[in-house]
Amino acid sequence: MDKILISEIDCVAAIGVTSEERTMKQRLSIDIELSVDAAHPAQSDSLRDALDYSRVASAVQEVCRSRDFHLIETLAERIAARILSDFSTGQVRVLVRKLSPVLEPRVKCVSIEIVRSR
Repeated sequence: MDKILISEIDCVAAIGVTSEERTMKQRLSIDIELSVDAAHPAQSDSLRDALDYSRVASAVQEVCRSRDFHLIETLAERIAARILSDFSTGQVRVLVRKLSPVLEPRVKCVSIEIVRSR
C-alpha cells in the first residue's frame, strides 16, 4: 500500500479535563496518514481518481469543532472513525498534538498516535 501523509493540520478545539480548560479553545497540530493505492490516480493524473486531501483536512477540522472533548485520545478516535467512514482508505494513522498543554513545568506538546483499520 502507498501512503498519503497530511502533516500539521492546524486546528482548535475545546479540549481539557476541567471545564475551565475547555472554556478557552486550544491549538492542536494533527497528522493524518492514509493507506491508499496511488497507482491509478498517478496514471490518470486526475483528482477524480485520487483521495482529496483537502477534504480530509476539512473533515479533521470539523471533528475538532464538533463538540467539547476531555481527552486527546477521544478526539483521535473520532477523527479516525470519521476518516474511515468518509474516505476510501483501509487504514488511517492519526497523531494529535496538544500544544503547550502544561504551563509549569513548561511542556511543548503532548500527543497521542493511533492506527485504525476497517
